[in-house]
Amino acid sequence: MTPPPRPRSVKGYLLLGLAFITCPCHLPLLLAVLAGTGLAGALSQYFGLVFLVLSVIFVSSLIYGLKVLKGSEQRRT
Repeated sequence: MTPPPRPRSVKGYLLLGLAFITCPCHLPLLLAVLAGTGLAGALSQYFGLVFLVLSVIFVSSLIYGLKVLKGSEQRRT
């Protein structure tokens, strides 16, 4: 009888969720949702810097999240 499969790493899924939220393509949607607030004003004033920071967070969390999930699958087999 084979043991039941272990759930994949929660850390990997959280990192991929962070990557989805911080994807730079979502920045215009975020500005539309926050329209009329001070945060939207600050984000639109520093759009280039915010885009760069979100891009770095997105890429790093995507790569690390995929590594964590791949590593948890390799340990299962």
